[in-house]
Amino acid sequence: MKLKVTILLILSVINCKAQGFTKKEPMDTFDINTFDKHKDHLSRYNYIRKDSTVVEQRTWQFGYEEVIMPKNNLIHTFNKYNEDGKLMLTGDFFPNDFEKGIWKEYDEQGNLIKETNYDAPYKFTWEEVLEWIKERNINMESDYLIIARGSDESGTSWDITWEKENKSSLRRAFIDGITGKIIKEFDQEYPLDE
Repeated sequence: MKLKVTILLILSVINCKAQGFTKKEPMDTFDINTFDKHKDHLSRYNYIRKDSTVVEQRTWQFGYEEVIMPKNNLIHTFNKYNEDGKLMLTGDFFPNDFEKGIWKEYDEQGNLIKETNYDAPYKFTWEEVLEWIKERNINMESDYLIIARGSDESGTSWDITWEKENKSSLRRAFIDGITGKIIKEFDQEYPLDE
């Protein structure tokens, strides 16, 4: 009986302490010492992890930034840290084209203060776009591949540009971001060299 009372007492104390506190997300920190040891003259440090993930780190006006690029994954992760190395912002993105998934912002104490779900408007998902590309045998390694997306009051869509197999021109398709149906598809000339 004493054991039951003791356990109940401990559980009630734990519950009381938990009330009224903001739940914190796990707080990532930037390894400033390692960065300072290895950074180059432009305040950048790039390295490869054991799993072949490439990590690019650099300074910015108010702290540090890093981009994490897993091997064989088109989606990269961006992290922004303050000058003390505390995580301020994190999220995934498709390079040079769009933010993906849920991006999170934190305050100085590590509390989650904002979440933005960039995938919310898209019922035709990133994974379905990749399947669409695969079905058409589009070269994912091509320098001409562009995958962009947009959503506003006029609608939600994916915009995909790729090099045709015969390399005669580019092909471009606008895909409805809700239904996955092709809105428009056409050939397009290569961009002019500047």
